[in-house]
Amino acid sequence: MSMDTVIVLPVLNEAENIKDFIEQVETNIDRTSVKILVVDDYSPDGTADIVKNLQQIYENLYLIQNNKTGLGNAYIKGFKYAVENLNADILIEMDSDFSHPPELINKLLEEINKGSDFVIGSRYIEGGSIPKNWNTFRKMNSKYGNIFARFIAGLKDVHDCTSGFRAIRADFIKKINLDKLNVQGYSFQMNILFECVRLGAKTREIPLKFKDREKGQSKLKLKDIAEFMINSIKLLFRRLFS
Repeated sequence: MSMDTVIVLPVLNEAENIKDFIEQVETNIDRTSVKILVVDDYSPDGTADIVKNLQQIYENLYLIQNNKTGLGNAYIKGFKYAVENLNADILIEMDSDFSHPPELINKLLEEINKGSDFVIGSRYIEGGSIPKNWNTFRKMNSKYGNIFARFIAGLKDVHDCTSGFRAIRADFIKKINLDKLNVQGYSFQMNILFECVRLGAKTREIPLKFKDREKGQSKLKLKDIAEFMINSIKLLFRRLFS
């Protein structure tokens, strides 16, 4: 049985990337069963206007705007809309800056069709990688942040807890009170994984060669790193005492 898939794309000031990215995604998907939902944080650079123009070409392209900043808030709004309005059976998370290759979308879906519930594009398994030109701070933040999450939050069976390239069965998302996650930045990735694993989701990782963006600016901030560390500790207490 065919399953309806929604690719949720949170964006903020991605005018330099969004047109080319959506066009590449469209060439790699079955448009009859896969929709693209752009969640725009009221980008002042006109990202939403570019998407609106593309909607005249692609009937499977949707746009909503988010009045709360932060990756986590954007995903929460996007997930709710995808489930309630687009009848999503599968949700795909990915970035719109080409760090996640559109040609791997079907590989995520293949693993879902084989029986997995939560499929992760992983930088930290054989065949995956991070950019060689990352500075030491960013490499350490990514590598050791994942190690921290795996063992503190009890996700040791997953090698890449913070990857933003994933496919998730919507049935698990429906069981989570998204409004109570209380996360804004990229710690959302760890929290949603934690909740799905607790619900019994079968996880699978596929290799991801993560590419750095060529256009636009990274949205990662120090406050996001701080939130991630604090949330890891909170998940430790939840795991131990609930």
